[in-house]
Amino acid sequence: MIKDIRFALSQAKSIILNAPTGMGKTDASLAASIPVAMEKDLTVIFLTPKTSQHRIVVDVLQGINRKFGYGIRYVDMVGKRSLCVNENVNGIDNDAFYLACNEAVKKGKCIFYKRARDKANITDGIAASASGGHLEMLKACSDNGLCAYEVSAELAKSARVIIADYAHILNPYTRAAFMKRISQNLEKCIVIWDEAHNIVEQASAYLSMGISIRGIRSAEEELAQIGKSIDLSYLEFVLNKVSEKIPEGSSECFVGKEDLPTEIVEGGKELAESLEEAGLEYVKEGKGKRTRLMGIARFLRAIDIGQSSVMIASKLRGNVTLSINNLYPDESLGILRQSYANVMMSGTFLPLSMHREMLMLEDAVSFDYASPFPKENRLCFVDMDVTSRFSERSAENYRKTAEEICRIKGSVNGNVAVFFPSFEYMKNVNRYLDGQKVYFQRKDMPGIELERLLNDLKEERDALLFAVMGGSLSEGVDYPNNIIKFVVIVGIPLPKPTLILNAKKEYIDRRFDGKGMEYIYTIPAIIRAMQAAGRAIRSEKDRAVILLMDKRYSWGSYKAAVNNFVNVSESRMKLEDLKEFFAGR
Repeated sequence: MIKDIRFALSQAKSIILNAPTGMGKTDASLAASIPVAMEKDLTVIFLTPKTSQHRIVVDVLQGINRKFGYGIRYVDMVGKRSLCVNENVNGIDNDAFYLACNEAVKKGKCIFYKRARDKANITDGIAASASGGHLEMLKACSDNGLCAYEVSAELAKSARVIIADYAHILNPYTRAAFMKRISQNLEKCIVIWDEAHNIVEQASAYLSMGISIRGIRSAEEELAQIGKSIDLSYLEFVLNKVSEKIPEGSSECFVGKEDLPTEIVEGGKELAESLEEAGLEYVKEGKGKRTRLMGIARFLRAIDIGQSSVMIASKLRGNVTLSINNLYPDESLGILRQSYANVMMSGTFLPLSMHREMLMLEDAVSFDYASPFPKENRLCFVDMDVTSRFSERSAENYRKTAEEICRIKGSVNGNVAVFFPSFEYMKNVNRYLDGQKVYFQRKDMPGIELERLLNDLKEERDALLFAVMGGSLSEGVDYPNNIIKFVVIVGIPLPKPTLILNAKKEYIDRRFDGKGMEYIYTIPAIIRAMQAAGRAIRSEKDRAVILLMDKRYSWGSYKAAVNNFVNVSESRMKLEDLKEFFAGR
């Protein structure tokens, strides 16, 4: 893999890699990219879809420096809000934070920013803290009264490697400001994309947003609290009006720009400016740390949608929502062709032809590497007795799933990880558990809590982990020293059929020769399941059992997709045989 990456980079070619989880893709990509970057005076930007995955990259860079004495300078960059030490603004949420931060800086009210801009305050000790990752940088800057984001950005100007999130490069609303702040040019950067099977979906998410009647009413309450008289009743009227297009018996419909009044389409930006000012005033007066006003402003600025986005009106329990939904992120994916080269890697990048197409990198070289781990160390079975199909979900189904999990736990000497298709499904199954010690992933769990959960789990030998497929604990996370002995994949994480998903399918059908169902539904779901399944085997000594708890895994298209990643036994799992397996016999 290292040779392949180095050869591709020497030719300034992007490379797409599929390699099993635990094989060492992070190590290999950095070991190959850094020497090329040093030879050609380039910067390596290592991107992950989740901040929780930065720690692995930091550990690898520390190891490279120890082993080879390169003294590679690197910086772990996260969002500005996560590195803010100013208590007057760091609790403010999302868009309002950035406006509050910018205003404090412009008016000279942020002493932390001022001190960080004075390079004399960035001592060798503070600069050295960058080698420990963003949390150590945050602590060092907090102790010295410096803005950790500004210090990190300053150090990034001369760093050989910058660790960052997808949003820093993939989000068109933040990319330019980030690259300018760190004084980097993508043409002079090798960009490594970890868990790169997420790129298209994440890029679409950055271009999608919505407003609702409940959100508008909350915004009106915020305006009342600060004595502002911006009239939002017209927006509510517009949403109610477009909802009349929803057919009887349905909950959603498409909306065109022609269905919206010109005051909204053409005059929305002026209203957005007023709402942003009001939102900033709301948080500055201490009325709240989060404001709906900013979300409405962002929607109004984006309402002039392009050809690859659609607007949808939906109505659920009396609440009307109008959303802009990106079908395919052409404008964001164009950034991939601006860098010197891309290294794109995943443990679930099959079929490679699909990903080359979807990423618009048909000229990239691609490789699929076989697992170096002994096949006999991993067993995989399908449980034919249950399914998570929407039409068959019931109390009896959840109870049966819980009983099987308890039965497995009672037969395994070690931790068992159970990955669910959704938080709702996990909650329903949990109701029927009895007396088990369970570590739960919560929705929107902060990175520091996820790290604490993982550290606690490493000390356990007889616990359950409940998490969701596609979440922070199922992708890009190491479970070292075989701390997971058994992985249960509950159901297939297929998205619920909706108007937007059908629109995406039809768009991809037109764009990629009838492959919408495969590219939008089947393969992404199997990828999420296989990412979770691969968490247990992280070295050549690890032994683990995987149970695919859904009979559909034995069906034609699903079975074929799974077989790209793991060999599924044709026989039924017998728990009484597991002791011999874990004993290595």
